[in-house]
Amino acid sequence: MKISYEVSDSIAIFTIDNGKVNVFTEEMHRQLYSHLTNFMDDDSIKVGILKGSNGKCFSAGDDLNEGDSYGEGDIWSLKVMTMPRTKPIIAAVNGWCLGQGFVYLSHLTDIRIAGEGARFGLPEISYGMGGGGGALRLSRHIPRVAANWIGLTGEKFSAEKAMQFHMINEVVADDAVFERALAVAKTIAQHPLVAIKTEIDCLQRCPELSEEESMHYSFEQYERQVALYKEEAGSKSGIEHIKNSGK
Repeated sequence: MKISYEVSDSIAIFTIDNGKVNVFTEEMHRQLYSHLTNFMDDDSIKVGILKGSNGKCFSAGDDLNEGDSYGEGDIWSLKVMTMPRTKPIIAAVNGWCLGQGFVYLSHLTDIRIAGEGARFGLPEISYGMGGGGGALRLSRHIPRVAANWIGLTGEKFSAEKAMQFHMINEVVADDAVFERALAVAKTIAQHPLVAIKTEIDCLQRCPELSEEESMHYSFEQYERQVALYKEEAGSKSGIEHIKNSGK
């Protein structure tokens, strides 16, 4: 398997493993979609980590040797990009994070830990393949001038620059990336699953709403959680049950 998938203590780990720079093939996009489906459907899992294989980079993008015509790889990567996601994923980035690797980092992950030697970019424009920044709606997630620079220059940039662009959360020593990502995942996994799913939902949905709509929606989701816990507890002590529940 070029994309391995393992679960331990409510944490799923997705590992990219294909050659020195972990390029994506059509089959790997399909595997990633299958693993993500399992991840979403399994209520014993609360959070995921996406990383490159040990000693290698995160991913240098798609395998251009498979050709540049629209094929199954594009279909499966589109399925990955458009599938509903209800659980958080943490990125653990070492080395190159380019092209489709950068796309998956930006679209699939919510918290990002990078090593000091990590390098990022969307170099496709150099090959006459522009549009990545638009597909990501990159300027809605980072400052517009930063998105413009990334998309139009195609230049690779450092982890320090990625921090300045607000693309990542932390920069750590290269050999401490996964351990730090795992520590963050363990913190998240301590929370009830329904609360994690609700927070992800609100974080994704509310920026599209007005201030009043977002307040109403968030309050409705809070009330839904309390009602659920009351029902599970068989009493009116919903708040106390929330505090004591790991579900």
